[in-house]
Amino acid sequence: MWQISIKGFWEILKTNFHLSIQNNLLLAILYLLIVPVLRGIENLDEVHSAECLEQSVILIGILLIVPLYAAEQKRTIREVVLTRRMPQWMILFIRVVMAMIMLVLLTSVFAKIMTMKNCTFPYVSYVIGTVISETALGSIGFLVAVLSNSVIAGYLVSIGYFLFNYLGSISDTNILYLFSMETGNFITKIWLLSISVLLIIVALFYSKKKKVC
Repeated sequence: MWQISIKGFWEILKTNFHLSIQNNLLLAILYLLIVPVLRGIENLDEVHSAECLEQSVILIGILLIVPLYAAEQKRTIREVVLTRRMPQWMILFIRVVMAMIMLVLLTSVFAKIMTMKNCTFPYVSYVIGTVISETALGSIGFLVAVLSNSVIAGYLVSIGYFLFNYLGSISDTNILYLFSMETGNFITKIWLLSISVLLIIVALFYSKKKKVC
């Protein structure tokens, strides 16, 4: 049974933040700064606000969640991780939690800026809905990255999933539809959240199984 002190846990948080979150967070922030240049974020109604959040902002889910397994692709880092007291699946879980916190913060700030730009929409509901779509978009790539031991494969699957939605290959009645806020359908978000949690659990379980093997 592994045990760890508060100080040791804090060190793990800092190490994994620098290892798997920091650079991706900077990329996500840079991307969000570019979004207003690519599309307007002023004076939007509910439908167009949902469109902005679900078709542009949710891409940070790919940037923050998919590469959480990237460090394990480097042999030297993988060997260090596997020799520590804390199991690898727990380290990955900590990274997922940190990434989710960053997603909530970034999405909340961006949505708040939109309201300051006279966009009209239910703030809390839209932030929650956007974070759920971000998580769905990122978690499928995260699972593929863990299963295939390839973050590139994870990126490709997540980008493909987004494009299937964007190009209309996934209909707005499908539980995998990412843009349901535009139609006022929040039931789909519940399905997406459930599927996302399941995908992350499967990824962590597989990671634990690989370590045991």
